[in-house]
Amino acid sequence: MQVRFWGTRGSIATPGGATLRYGGNTSCVEVTSDSGVTILIDAGTGANALGKALIDQGRGAKGHILISHTHWDHIQGLPFFAPLFVAGNEWHIYGPRGLGQSLRDVLAAQMEYAYFPVALNAFAATVHFHEVVEGAFSIDDVRISTQYLNHPALTVGYRVEVDGASAVYASDHEPHDAHAGEGHPEAGEGGDAAHVEFIRDADLVIHDAQYTAAEFPEKIGWGHSTIEYAVDVAIAGNVKKLALYHHDPSRGDDAVDELLVAARARVKAAEADLEVVGAAEGNAITLRGAANTNKASPFLPSSLVEPATSVSDELVLIAGVPPSDRAVLMAAARADGIPSVSEVLIEQLKEAVQGGRPSLVFLGYALPDVDPIALCAELRALPGEDVKDIPIIIVADQAQAPADKGEAADVTDWLTRPYSLQYARSRLRAWLMRSMLRWRKAPLPQDEEERLAAVQRLGLLDTGAEERFDRHARIAAAALNAPIALVTLVDRDRQWFKAHQGFEFSETPRDIGFCSHAILDSEPLVVTDALQDDRFAENPAVVGDPHVRFYAGIPLHSADGARVGAFCIVDRKPRSLSAAQLRMLKDIARLVEEELEQRQTAQAG
Repeated sequence: MQVRFWGTRGSIATPGGATLRYGGNTSCVEVTSDSGVTILIDAGTGANALGKALIDQGRGAKGHILISHTHWDHIQGLPFFAPLFVAGNEWHIYGPRGLGQSLRDVLAAQMEYAYFPVALNAFAATVHFHEVVEGAFSIDDVRISTQYLNHPALTVGYRVEVDGASAVYASDHEPHDAHAGEGHPEAGEGGDAAHVEFIRDADLVIHDAQYTAAEFPEKIGWGHSTIEYAVDVAIAGNVKKLALYHHDPSRGDDAVDELLVAARARVKAAEADLEVVGAAEGNAITLRGAANTNKASPFLPSSLVEPATSVSDELVLIAGVPPSDRAVLMAAARADGIPSVSEVLIEQLKEAVQGGRPSLVFLGYALPDVDPIALCAELRALPGEDVKDIPIIIVADQAQAPADKGEAADVTDWLTRPYSLQYARSRLRAWLMRSMLRWRKAPLPQDEEERLAAVQRLGLLDTGAEERFDRHARIAAAALNAPIALVTLVDRDRQWFKAHQGFEFSETPRDIGFCSHAILDSEPLVVTDALQDDRFAENPAVVGDPHVRFYAGIPLHSADGARVGAFCIVDRKPRSLSAAQLRMLKDIARLVEEELEQRQTAQAG
């Protein structure tokens, strides 16, 4: 995989003698796989030169553009991207969708006659638009993972994996915890920890580094990182190379050099093994995976899902939030057409949560003798699975947002002051987009790290087909009249199939996996009709291929008792299992476990 920079500047293009080395064009990065797949990430002013280069090289006929968000500096090069104006070319454009306009509508708006003489429908190429939520999808042999970033506009980061290597694009991201942005690596909310996991073990991270820690207090809420934060999260995530990106337009090349010196000194002080470079126009970075890395397997999409964008039935509850914050939250909700925003008394909150099934709950410190963190824990303890999935956000000053206590109480996120209306609106969109999809990612088991270690000890991941596992899948499919039977191992971010009878894929993202739910308990997981189950109703594997309606899975245990995966059957129509059929499925699962134990014994020997 090769990564080349065509635009590295943030906010506004700044051509001139002072920016010759690092460049003056706004955000645009080209990723090319060894097989020739062309991917652009963002289409700032750098897209103009890239488009011309692709045509000159004969590579402009087909490609893909990943848009992180629709702020002007990330899309203004799109009307000047020449391959889109060539008949016969075919391009795909991907980007986040909010609660209102579609991605296509937003991009078309910048090409209205008042701003540009040619409309979007004048593209001569065939252009396909895809809307992205958090999850994963594939482009040919390239895997793309997405995660929302912390920015005033709804923004996604992209993790690109191909040819055994990985690169992460995280432009326009503000630290969730302001102290982390000010250079305190021990600080950080759950959102910062999730960001570290998103970039973990990447060969290259292209990261927003527009400000310094000294500048950050005056820039909170603007949606950008500091060089200190970029270095700290890269070190925490065991990243190999960090490219400082989205250079502030006020900095010339010499100023960027000074930031690089400071960043490298920070790495040295931490005694970390991290290479830091400055993203510079024209520079290319070649990433190579291990020589024996297996080719990427087919991958089911969990991100290219048509999100539910009607907000007519959404309910937002607010309790214990000061009037000034409440006014901003209500204005943000009104701006996106959310009709039901209700302030409730603390004593009424539990009943409202259980009876109203809200999409979002905001708590605050405005009421005496009420600790919103403790209140969140009480709400999570209410009966019913739905309550556990409701996003609960605490509005607070930075000093009132202890990450460890919030995590223990299962606080979803924090909205920390100061923040603007636009910032609150963006965060509201992200929280609602997550909750409006009627499918749930399985929570991590409490013993997740030990469980993952047990999966690795088996030595089976990414190995070839073996008859001793395949035959159990064939027998189960035939005996139980199921079109699909799988022997699944649940890895950190995927479920991988050691045997897959009747199913062409060898793995799927963990976040859409039924088996990811099955490993949470020692008892069988039986879903008689996925369309009637809120955990799975809008799961990509239900609404798209392979159109799962029925699932029955038995957890698989390693020799030391860890739940490493599941043995399951799947059907495309609703059904149930008799007691005798369920016993048969359990018996076959035990035989699979014996094969796992033999493998583990052989590995240990």
